[in-house]
Amino acid sequence: MTVRTFLTALSLAAVVAPAMASSVIHPATTEMGYTTHPEHAQAGKSRDQVLVEMEQSKSDGLWQYHRFGAPVPVKGTASTRDEVLADLERSQKHPSWALRRVGAPVPSVPAP
Repeated sequence: MTVRTFLTALSLAAVVAPAMASSVIHPATTEMGYTTHPEHAQAGKSRDQVLVEMEQSKSDGLWQYHRFGAPVPVKGTASTRDEVLADLERSQKHPSWALRRVGAPVPSVPAP
């Protein structure tokens, strides 16, 4: 093992060790591979806080989306067909349109 590899491994261990010490599960050289330490768990939200958030979500009408993991619709004004077409035409005039439409990486080009 070279000195550089050893120093790299040592520095990574020094960075990761504090993060591992604050978690509930710690690695171990046992058959299971880890040990649990519930006393290291950090306090989360209280039951009352969760219930208040759930009631707020239900009153907003967003609960039906959160319940199934569906994306929440964005509230705002919808664009008209003419606005969308004007935006498309403006985008097509941009110098990098041919690359962007096929998903190629594009260097930053200032907008005209």
